[in-house]
Amino acid sequence: MRRTLAFALVILALSTGQAIAQVSDDTLVPQGRLRLQFNPSFTAWGSRFGERSEGGALISGKEALASDLTDDSGTSLFPAVADLESHLRALSDNATYSGVLGATSGRVSQDVTRIDLGVHVGVFDWLTVGVVVPLMKTHTSVDLAVRQNGVGSDLGISPMVAEADGVQRFLDALSSAHTSSLAQATTLCSADPTSGACSMAQSLASRVGSFSVSSAGAYSASAFFPIAGSPIAQSLTDVVATLDADLAGAGLSGIGAPIVFATELLSQQSLVDAPAVGAFGINGSPLQGFNKLWGLGDVELSALARVLEGQMGDSTSSAPRLSYSVAAGMLVRLGTGAVDEPDVFLDLGTGDGQMDIEARVLGFLGFGGRMGVHLGVRYGVQQAYSLLKRVAPRDLVMTQASSLRAVRWSPASYIGIDLEPFWRLSPELSALASYRLYSKGTDSYSIIGEDQAGSVPVDIADLERQSGITVHRAGLGLRYSTLEPWRAGLASRPMELHVRVISSIAGSGGHTPVATTVEFGVRLFRGIWSG
Repeated sequence: MRRTLAFALVILALSTGQAIAQVSDDTLVPQGRLRLQFNPSFTAWGSRFGERSEGGALISGKEALASDLTDDSGTSLFPAVADLESHLRALSDNATYSGVLGATSGRVSQDVTRIDLGVHVGVFDWLTVGVVVPLMKTHTSVDLAVRQNGVGSDLGISPMVAEADGVQRFLDALSSAHTSSLAQATTLCSADPTSGACSMAQSLASRVGSFSVSSAGAYSASAFFPIAGSPIAQSLTDVVATLDADLAGAGLSGIGAPIVFATELLSQQSLVDAPAVGAFGINGSPLQGFNKLWGLGDVELSALARVLEGQMGDSTSSAPRLSYSVAAGMLVRLGTGAVDEPDVFLDLGTGDGQMDIEARVLGFLGFGGRMGVHLGVRYGVQQAYSLLKRVAPRDLVMTQASSLRAVRWSPASYIGIDLEPFWRLSPELSALASYRLYSKGTDSYSIIGEDQAGSVPVDIADLERQSGITVHRAGLGLRYSTLEPWRAGLASRPMELHVRVISSIAGSGGHTPVATTVEFGVRLFRGIWSG
């Protein structure tokens, strides 16, 4: 017995892990006993079971977390660039123009360290009640890169960031040119509305006015603008020169101020800093990794009752041919954890902030003295919760500050199926194989209150898409327990130890982590009254 205990302790000493409730861990405490639980765990992932559209078809499969930050042109990271491109097409009369910021890529990984501290009491041999208090520490690692060589970048950091005065002079000059050309057209057309001079003056005023409006829109559309020396910059320069010449030909003053272009290409540092720079309109923390302090997770209150127990065998056998038991329980998960912060991108919360009510049925079948299997089914209903959320597609990491809304979140119900066969290596030590299925439906959201006049419209369905989760996990483990030998009078005191490594093997949902968890647990018992 001492050798098997030492073997189990060596494995436990080498392991940490995230304690995710396993059916074989949900056991009844002997009447009059207090069970103290210490379950550290560690879960890490760098990819997910994602979904993407290719050729009109939905493709599912594993993808890196950093795939949302990877783009050959870099423009998909900043949706406002689409508005800029629209203005530039109008300014340059190039209907097919598409901008390039630079090839962006990255590496993102996340992990959660969790310690479950639990206290359970055996009220009767058939009834156990308890509480589990989780302490959690989250960590996100982010490494970004921007490649400019060989990609033909033609957009850079907007001159509105560093040369706002020069931009304003150009826009004011355009406005003045438009005013003077419009005044000339009014004068000529008042004298003879059908004359060629009237028609030409109106055309010039319209062109200058359109260029003025589109220029103002292009500068304000995003934090980017054509880089000096690029083909699109040359096209705009040529248009300004043509307008200047036409104004002079009409006897008017030219624009008189140069168009101001970007001089700084997107870099790794400017990409990291983008959320914290006001011109980007994101208003968040820099896009970098973080290692958060320990925080409280969602506290769990539970009750478990045995409803059936029995065995089949003959009196000549030391172990029954078949033993079985069925237990049922309820669990309430309080919303004591913190949700992810809307201004910290790639943040991980320590909980959902809302309450879950979960029903569970646990079964056990033992075959002789060596083999057995634990089976559990869980069904949970999650309560609605109000919070601040950026309403945007889930694949967009850096969402605009204008998308922030107060929303009512109604998480979908979920079901879990756990299966764990085991083989006893000794009366105390067992080898385990674990399988877990977790499936949750699509969440629903609604915006609280009415949007203010002039606010940027959002689509609440963006939060609902890819909010469902289905994940299959499998793993192996060891369990050391003197509980049954103690009940049989063969051990001096009850105790339980376990170690388990379990990984995601299949899944769907779009943002379901491909995670590996290493968990172990220590359970000590103490008598508080005689049973």
